[in-house]
Amino acid sequence: MYLFHKAAKIILLLRHNLATTIIVLLFGIVIFKLIGAYISSNIDDGEWEQFKIDHDCQPFINDSGSQRLSWQCDDGKVYYRWRQQR
Repeated sequence: MYLFHKAAKIILLLRHNLATTIIVLLFGIVIFKLIGAYISSNIDDGEWEQFKIDHDCQPFINDSGSQRLSWQCDDGKVYYRWRQQR
């Protein structure tokens, strides 16, 4: 019975603070997704260095004259690397 009463109190509290509950749940989902995206991102520079050699990637100078972060490779694509600026 004790657990039932606690659950009933929690449900009643959530019903009275529905907007707050929804905001907290949405915030939790966003944080969970951001953590998942961060963990799944591949930040191994060793693979990029090998890819750059294999595909003959050269620094790409765009229209503004900046070659920051972009690489033109022999597959015709331009790759952007944020970790190259250290």
